[in-house]
Amino acid sequence: MKLNRSKAAFGRHSTFPLRYAWLTKGIRAIGKNPRLFGTPEDAMVELGVGRNMVSAIQYWLQVTRLVDFSKADPAITPLGDALLGEQADPYLEDEATLWIIHWLIVSNPELATGFYWFFNRFAMPRFREPEMRQALTDFAEQELQVRRSASTIKSDSSTLLRMYAAGEGSGEDHLDSPLAQLKLVEVDPGQGYRSPRAARPFLPPLALHFALADRFHSDPQTPALPVRGLLYGGDDWPAVGAAFRLTEEGLMATLARVMDRYPGYYELRDTAGVHQLYRRRAVEPCQILSDHYRERRA
Repeated sequence: MKLNRSKAAFGRHSTFPLRYAWLTKGIRAIGKNPRLFGTPEDAMVELGVGRNMVSAIQYWLQVTRLVDFSKADPAITPLGDALLGEQADPYLEDEATLWIIHWLIVSNPELATGFYWFFNRFAMPRFREPEMRQALTDFAEQELQVRRSASTIKSDSSTLLRMYAAGEGSGEDHLDSPLAQLKLVEVDPGQGYRSPRAARPFLPPLALHFALADRFHSDPQTPALPVRGLLYGGDDWPAVGAAFRLTEEGLMATLARVMDRYPGYYELRDTAGVHQLYRRRAVEPCQILSDHYRERRA
């Protein structure tokens, strides 16, 4: 999803980082009662959480595009069924599932503006939280032309850090945040935090394949994407290399594994001196997931 400067959302997670069971619990609850979130008291009983957590679960279901709340009767999306349905990976057992959930969050600048900004725009490999908050404030004011209170900016920055930095914070938030496993943000003792680009040879090819297909699907008239754009962005589209914190070598190595594992979908070419990735065959992102989890069950 491309950044729309007239639409931005900060702090809508009620300061609750995403937790392990929330997406699956939310999807199953919607499957039983599509209007459950319209009655917070019933949702509290069904989900076994407090009122603010109900709002947070609804928010994360929206951000990840797993449930469509735009209609009178909210419904599980094809993506929600393909990723966390009973025939997919409802218990987050596949290593690629978490990387895909991460991509869905940071590629949604409309509903998760701060998360999009951090992974696609914030390039400091080492930083302290005040620096992060100031940079996010500058982005909101200078690029989006909006003002957000210091408390709202702090809410977004602290929630992101508790969600991604293992060991950060107190209580159970950091212990139950699945995305901390990705090690995209780490506590740097005495120095704040670090979130550098790396080769990440453990990045599942499925995750990059899904992200690329999702990027092409969002802009179907574009037959090719510059490799530099995939790595650094700069055109308001989410950049897969930035989202996964990949170096150029890491992106190209993982891309090679994608083309080997999923032949016929992509091709690298130099066009007018520009290194570009061409889409040779269109595929629905949901189909990629359905095929993968079906093979996994076989």
